[in-house]
Amino acid sequence: MKFRNKSIILVGIIIILSFGAVAYLIGEKMAVTARKMSLDLAVSKAQNSFLIVKNELDASVVRTGLMANAIAEAINFTSQDQIIIEKTLQSELKIRNELNACWYSSIHQEVDSEKSSLKMYFRKVADQIVTSELQEKQLLLLKKVMLQGKEMISAPYWSLDNRLLATVLVPVVKGDKMVGVIATDLDLYHFQQRFYDNESLGRAYVTIISEQGYCISHPDEKLIGKRMDTLAEGLRIHEVLKLGEKYQEEVHSEFLQVPVIRVYQPVTIGNLDKQWLVTVSVPLFNVSESVQEIRNSTFLIGLVLALLLMVFLYFSQRRWFHEFNKRQRAESKHRNEVSKLSSIMESTDQIMIFSVDKNYKYTSFNSVHKLDLEKNEADSIRLGSNLLDTYSGDFQIQMKKYLDRAITGDHFLVEFQRHGIDYQQIFNAVSDSEGKVIGVSSFRFDISETLELRRRAVQEEEEKVKAQLKNIKNQINPHFLFNSLNSLYALVEGEPELARKFILNLSKVYRYLLDSNNSNLISLKQEMDFIKQYLFLQKIRFGDHLLLEYDIKDEALNRKLPSVSIQSLVENAIKHNIITKEKPLTIRISVSNENYLLVENPYQPRKDKSQTSGTGLKTLGALYAFLGDKQPVYGIENGIFRVKLPLF
Repeated sequence: MKFRNKSIILVGIIIILSFGAVAYLIGEKMAVTARKMSLDLAVSKAQNSFLIVKNELDASVVRTGLMANAIAEAINFTSQDQIIIEKTLQSELKIRNELNACWYSSIHQEVDSEKSSLKMYFRKVADQIVTSELQEKQLLLLKKVMLQGKEMISAPYWSLDNRLLATVLVPVVKGDKMVGVIATDLDLYHFQQRFYDNESLGRAYVTIISEQGYCISHPDEKLIGKRMDTLAEGLRIHEVLKLGEKYQEEVHSEFLQVPVIRVYQPVTIGNLDKQWLVTVSVPLFNVSESVQEIRNSTFLIGLVLALLLMVFLYFSQRRWFHEFNKRQRAESKHRNEVSKLSSIMESTDQIMIFSVDKNYKYTSFNSVHKLDLEKNEADSIRLGSNLLDTYSGDFQIQMKKYLDRAITGDHFLVEFQRHGIDYQQIFNAVSDSEGKVIGVSSFRFDISETLELRRRAVQEEEEKVKAQLKNIKNQINPHFLFNSLNSLYALVEGEPELARKFILNLSKVYRYLLDSNNSNLISLKQEMDFIKQYLFLQKIRFGDHLLLEYDIKDEALNRKLPSVSIQSLVENAIKHNIITKEKPLTIRISVSNENYLLVENPYQPRKDKSQTSGTGLKTLGALYAFLGDKQPVYGIENGIFRVKLPLF
C-alpha cells in the first residue's frame, strides 16, 4: 500500500524513537531507584532479623536462669526437693523442642568434691523422656562452672547418641551459697529449625558464632559445630569479633548463589561477659528483569501508537481525497450555487473582524467591519473607541452580554438578525502568554444566502443524524488520547504497576471505540464494561473524588442503546460539575425497569463555566429520533441531575 505523504512515515519514526528514548531513561532511573530501595529494605530486614535472633538466643539462656531461680526458691534441703526438681526439668523438656536434655546436680562447697548428694539427667528419646547418668562431658562442664561460679554456654560437642549439642549451665544460688547447677542441652539442629519456622525472618538466613568461635547455627547444616576458620567468611568474622563493632557489606552468597546484604553484629547473650556474633544475610531484589519489561512495554506502546497514528493519518488522507473528489463532482453540477456560497463564506472581504480589550475598546478591526458600521449603524469607529457606543437599545445590551461571556474565557458562536440581515458571529477570548484573558476577538459572517441551504439540509436529516452519531463516537479520541498520555507519563515513573493497569484499560477503551464504530446500537453490558474502563482512566485524574455506582439486573444487560451514549453523559457530568474532596462527584447508573436506563449525578456546577448550550443532549435526542419514537428525558430535581435513556 503506497503512502501519499512521506511525512506519515516520518511522524511514526519520530514517535517510535521518542518512546524508545523515554523507555531507556525511565528504565535507568527506575533501576537506580529500585536498587536503592532494595538496599534499604534489605538492611532494614537484616536489622529486624537480628533482633529476632538475639531474642531467641537470650530466651535460651534466660529460661535456664529462670529455672535456676525457681529451684533455688523451692528447695528446702528435704526429701521433697527431688520431686520439685524432677517436675521442673521434665516440664521444661516437654515444652521446648530445641532441648535434648535437662539436668541438675547439687554440689558441696568443696570444689574438688566428685560426688554430690543429688544428680538428675533427663533426655529425649523419640517421644519419651528417659533418665540417664551424667556423661563425662557433663561432669567436666559441671567442674568448670563450680570453678568459675557463673553461668556459661559450652562449645558444641557430640553426645553419645550422636546429637550435636551446646549446653547452657547456670549456678543455683540459695542465699550467698551455690547449692547446685542446672543445665539445658540444646540440640543445635533443632535449635536451627526455630529460625526456619519463624515467618518473621522471611527471606533472611542467619549464622550464629559462639564466643569460642564455633558455628551454632548456619543455613548449611553441615557447618553447624564447625569452627569459624572453616567458613568462607571466617576472616571477616574474626575481624568483626576483634573490633566488636557492627559491619555490613554486599556480597555474593555461596549458599544462595545470589547477591545479598550481609550484616555482622556482635551481641552479648544473657549475663555472659563475652560476645557472640550474629550474621544476617538478606537477598537483594533482582530489578533488572522488571526494568527491562517496563522498557519493552513502553517501547511497544510507542510502536502501537505510531502505527495507529499512521493508519489514522493514512485513512484520513484517503477520506479527504475522497471528499475532495466528491465535492469536485458536485461542483460540476451546481457550480453557480456552490461558487456563490463559497464566495460568501470563504472570501476574506465578506468577514467582519475586530478585537477589543476588557473595557470594550477597539484594539483592531478590518475595513469590512468598519464599512458595515458606517452603512448599517451610521457611525464611524477608530482605535480606542468603545464598541458599545456604536450600538443602541436591546442589541447594545445583547452585545455586552456576548463580550462579557467571552471575557470569562469562553469561546462560542451565535446567530442573530440585524437590519434584515442574518449573521453568524464567533467570539473568542484573547489571552496573554501567562493565560490571562486580556480581551475579545470576533468574526462576523453574513449568512443570509446560506439559510436557504440550511433549510434544504432539513430534508437530509437522516444523513445528518448518522453523521452526529459518528461524531459522538469520534469526538473523545484526540483530546482524550492526549490527556491519557499525560496521565500515563506521570504514572510511569512514580507508580509503574498502576501505569501497566492504565495502559491495559486505555487499550480496551480504544478497542471498544474501534469495534463499535460501525454500530448504532450496542448491548448495555458492553457499554457498562466500557464505562468501567473509562472511569478507571478518569480516576487517575480525580482519585477517590470521582465515584461510580450502578445497580443493573442481569436480565437488563442484553437490552440495547446507542453506543457511547452513557459515556457522553458521564463526560458531561465530569466536565460541568465541581469534583473536589469536599464535593465528590458520584455518578449512579441503574435500570428502574427494563425499558429505561437512569443516569444521575449531584448538580454542583462549576463556577468557572458559564451556561452551556446542551448540544450533547440535543444530539442524543436527534439520534433517538432517528432510531425510533422514544426520547431521552432529563432535568434537575432536588439538586440531582437525571437523564432517562430508553432501552431497545
